[in-house]
Amino acid sequence: MSIIHIEEPELLRKFRLETPNATWKQLKANSDVNNALKVNAINKTGGLCIYCEHKLIAKTDYQIEHFYPKKGNDNSYFGDGIPNRAIEWQNLYPGCLGGTAQASHFSKNQDKDHRTGANKKNKGKLTCGQKKGEIEPDGVLIPPILLNNRKPIFSFNDADGSIFLNEKECVSQNISQELATTHIIRLNLDSERLKQVRLAFASSLRKQFHIALTNDPDNIAELIEDWLGLNEDARYKFSFISLIASKYN
Repeated sequence: MSIIHIEEPELLRKFRLETPNATWKQLKANSDVNNALKVNAINKTGGLCIYCEHKLIAKTDYQIEHFYPKKGNDNSYFGDGIPNRAIEWQNLYPGCLGGTAQASHFSKNQDKDHRTGANKKNKGKLTCGQKKGEIEPDGVLIPPILLNNRKPIFSFNDADGSIFLNEKECVSQNISQELATTHIIRLNLDSERLKQVRLAFASSLRKQFHIALTNDPDNIAELIEDWLGLNEDARYKFSFISLIASKYN
């Protein structure tokens, strides 16, 4: 998931400078700052989850994810040149709810199947930030700024929706294959829930591709670029942008 450079919201910057020791709870209590954060952070990934790349839905399947943990509502350690990561713009990313969204918020069965159902009894469905918890990510997760969705280090299996390493890209981008494997496992990116939604998405893409190949083969490259591009709202038109790139780019 490539990170798009987005300027820190002015309200957050002002809040951070005026209250450098603020906790995450204090930030969320300030509705203006919290709203500015949510409205702007989602643009860092073009509207996709920082981990699984599922399209985010404001107010129903979207949360702010701390890559470095905030330690509950308190601050993670800071000092000696380490910023207060609970409110640091560079540490705040858009994420999905990891399968814990409420089924009552959705009218489509597909959304209910792919976004809900993860809980204490169905821990196997938990993914992304819900699965990550508050672990220290160094040596466990790949920093978001190192990932490039035009040259994804993960490839996708059309047969079952699973993901596996693109070893060539790992070497090319100097990303440890051991770290990349741990990244998948720790975030549960190969959960059955995510495999099924990727499988359905890949099937839909293949149908569109074959129709285009039959009817307008000269414009296939333009079609792929459109799939990979941002719309007028600076959001990706599709989920799983790395899947598209790995298959068609």
